[in-house]
Amino acid sequence: MEASDVQIRRAHPDEWATVRDVRLAALADAPDAFASTLSREASRSEPQWRCRIRAWPWFLAWRAGAPAGLVAAVPDQPASGPPAAGRRAWHLVSMWVSPQARGGGVADLLIGAVMDYAAGAGAPRVTLWVAVGNARARAFYRRMGFAPTGRRQVYPRDGAAPLDEEEFARPVRSAAPPTAPR
Repeated sequence: MEASDVQIRRAHPDEWATVRDVRLAALADAPDAFASTLSREASRSEPQWRCRIRAWPWFLAWRAGAPAGLVAAVPDQPASGPPAAGRRAWHLVSMWVSPQARGGGVADLLIGAVMDYAAGAGAPRVTLWVAVGNARARAFYRRMGFAPTGRRQVYPRDGAAPLDEEEFARPVRSAAPPTAPR
């Protein structure tokens, strides 16, 4: 698979079932990589999924007519005070690429969609949390220009072990790293 065989598109609320199915596949595949749990996400109703998709941008990766990955962006919650000059950072969440599509540039394209969205919103940076023990994800985010901020958190999860995470950030206007797989 080549990155050119992949299309990234912003999900529409009418695609709620596809977003749900990909999200559930992600949680089944890598339960220790996400703050949410499979049981929590599976219990969401159609109106809840539609509301989530309307509330913030979700991007689906499509390959050969089938979903191959997912990412979302949510407004970052500043630690204290209002965002500088009204500009708010965006926070990358729910990043996942199907095992069959890994290593083919899908993740690069999904990150690109979030970065483009954040740039269009005038955001100064994009942040994310990554599990401390997830070496593959940490290396990928570093390759994409993200760097640790020094912030860590232990995120409690209902029905699952707490998630030890480190925050990474990347300026939106920085030079874009290569989007082709290495």
